[in-house]
Amino acid sequence: MYLSKLLLDVRSKQARTDLANPYQLHATLCRAFADEDQTPPRFLWRLEEGKNPVVLVQSATGPDWDKLAQRFPSYFQEPPKTGQLPLEHLQPAQTLRFRLKCNPTITTVAKDGSIGKDGKPKKKRYGLYKLEDLVGEEIEGVWKPGWLERQAEKSGFKLMDFMVVQSEKLMLYKHDRSSKITLQSVLYEGHLKITDLEAFKRTLATGLGHAKALGFGLLSIAKVSR
Repeated sequence: MYLSKLLLDVRSKQARTDLANPYQLHATLCRAFADEDQTPPRFLWRLEEGKNPVVLVQSATGPDWDKLAQRFPSYFQEPPKTGQLPLEHLQPAQTLRFRLKCNPTITTVAKDGSIGKDGKPKKKRYGLYKLEDLVGEEIEGVWKPGWLERQAEKSGFKLMDFMVVQSEKLMLYKHDRSSKITLQSVLYEGHLKITDLEAFKRTLATGLGHAKALGFGLLSIAKVSR
């Protein structure tokens, strides 16, 4: 897998447009993987907001960032940096630092009581925002795991310690502004331990949660400093 670090130049009109709309940013990033008449491969990305906005892009195939630089000459502050992730160094039971921006959700019966064509109650996906849903809680002496802990159990790792760094509701519009979508954005940080190496590698490749095309789901890892 490849990991690219893009430092966008906010003086660029295209960069400002992309930073204001995840749909548009994803469309621009796709240009590095495929021509306009082609279907781009799936990739994960995350916007690291700040004075100098950085976009991290993880992909199975190597991107061609020169295409963006040629189309939008002032898009980058500096040439993009791309390298391969050294997954061969990962080991079972290894402890790593992690960072994850995700869209935690739960699918349950629609709150409006609507019924589907099959006569059964419709189900709908809802964003999770309460702290007890995100990190878990103890109820009458029994631990009820939160969203991330449940994901970890089936994704090849165990949480050692973690915290919610940021949680906010985002209101997004599609390209033609025909419809609005609301997403819960949650940023987790902490430490994890690999419990199933192959499952963990699959998780790194595919990401966690929904709305991956909009900048969610990229699980970033780093060695623990000694």
